[in-house]
Amino acid sequence: MDLQISRGKLMLASFLTLVASGVGFATRTAAGTDWETEFGIDGGEFGAILGAGFLGFGIMIFFGGILVEAFGYKKLLVLAFVMHLISAGMLFAANPLFESWQQADPETATARVYSLLFWSAFLFSICQGLYEAVINPLIAQIYPENKTHYLNILHAGWPGGMIIGGLFAAGFIGPDAWFVQIPWQWGLSSFAIIVLAYGILALPERFPDTVGESSKAGFATVFSCFLSIPFLVLIVLHGMIGYMELGVDSWMTKLMANVLPNAVLILVYTSALMFVLRFFAGPIVHRINPIGLLLGSAIIACLGLLWLGMPTESVLMVFAAATFYSFGKAFLWPTMLGVAGERYPQSGAIAMGALGAAGMLTVGQVANPRIGAQQGYHMSQHLQEQAPETFARYRDDETKSSWGYEYTPIAPVKLGAVNQIKEVGEEGFSNLESIREADLLTAEQKEMMIEHAQQDIPAVQAAYVAGGRQTLTSTAIVPFAMAIGFAGLLVYYFTQGGYKPVELYEESEEEEEVAHGMGEPAPAEY
Repeated sequence: MDLQISRGKLMLASFLTLVASGVGFATRTAAGTDWETEFGIDGGEFGAILGAGFLGFGIMIFFGGILVEAFGYKKLLVLAFVMHLISAGMLFAANPLFESWQQADPETATARVYSLLFWSAFLFSICQGLYEAVINPLIAQIYPENKTHYLNILHAGWPGGMIIGGLFAAGFIGPDAWFVQIPWQWGLSSFAIIVLAYGILALPERFPDTVGESSKAGFATVFSCFLSIPFLVLIVLHGMIGYMELGVDSWMTKLMANVLPNAVLILVYTSALMFVLRFFAGPIVHRINPIGLLLGSAIIACLGLLWLGMPTESVLMVFAAATFYSFGKAFLWPTMLGVAGERYPQSGAIAMGALGAAGMLTVGQVANPRIGAQQGYHMSQHLQEQAPETFARYRDDETKSSWGYEYTPIAPVKLGAVNQIKEVGEEGFSNLESIREADLLTAEQKEMMIEHAQQDIPAVQAAYVAGGRQTLTSTAIVPFAMAIGFAGLLVYYFTQGGYKPVELYEESEEEEEVAHGMGEPAPAEY
């Protein structure tokens, strides 16, 4: 195999897998309003669907690492290719199935379509996990001269996909679409085009052997990273990175709704900054070691979230805060993978898979549902305090309890209809078609909402903004805790003579010993 030629093709194909994932992620976050009005899916259910988009990722990226070392790179890419297309196909079944369920049993129709969307997102996330399990160790292996730099370039594909998906969503998805609103399932399945492109590019190619396949030290050596206490700390920190970066990105469009003319723009903007910044990680790492870069990034991200959560009517200030936040989150995920590749090269896909699993499981099982609960709680509290009569008209029938927050939510169908109203006439809100056309609202509910529109719509939209901002402020505690962890690692490596990449070298008896009394295993033979 001609490595110089093939590694360029493999890099591009790996890059495209993340572009496809980013497109699917960005378009899904923009579908919340459509699902509220068409299916009656509330914020908690929407958060659970977003969480499913990471749950399978977290599970599969870890076990996928084991499968990569056992079976090689290419077989898993073929499997992910097929499953990704199936996930896209499931989206087109949602509307016709919902209509049939509505006719047969209206009370269970929303729950059933929620399950379908949940499992479609779950299958999508399994494919993402398989991609990450393959491409991270693959790129670290074929670019051994500068792993952190090339992993950052590779992961520019994720924000690149979010830019494409976000612009597509802004142009064609939802009531605020710039050009024309298309059925949401066409928008959400657009990632399949990129899946086909990477499949055509990558599947005919030859792939190198994995670390496990080529190592003479035995397959069990790839699990030696789990004997290292610093590596266990990295796992915890990467879970926090997942919570802060992907958890906030999942909700950014909804958290910024009613703040910007089209809230997808804030996701596109921060993704564009990440895309550009990740190409410059190499020179930065050469000036300050990766742990120092991670520490600085965590501090900036913490301050950025606090800034985003501040009350302001200025769109310019919102984008300024988003710029600052983007500088904080841009390098975190790929630089952590670079640290795993540099410090634990003998563990190959296993070390990187363990970090990715921690990040994605945290997003899917903690961040998305918790952020959803926080927003619902703060939104309801604000509306109840500022406009109790409006809250009485818009409250849901049942009280919710989630992640320590107990509250009576705003009815999702009513909220979705109100959030689509943007135009203001001379006598107040004049464009009320989203209320009149909401199929899941009764005639009595529509009449009540239109009668009190001038009083209720501003109050509900203001509560939505307040809930989102308070949620961003609360999330700032996560990068604050990350900064403490990275500072501890910086001190640890300083006591060990500084941060240095570990090189795989010829086998000796000392390689089986554990270094520094910290349980950090010496590298095995490559």
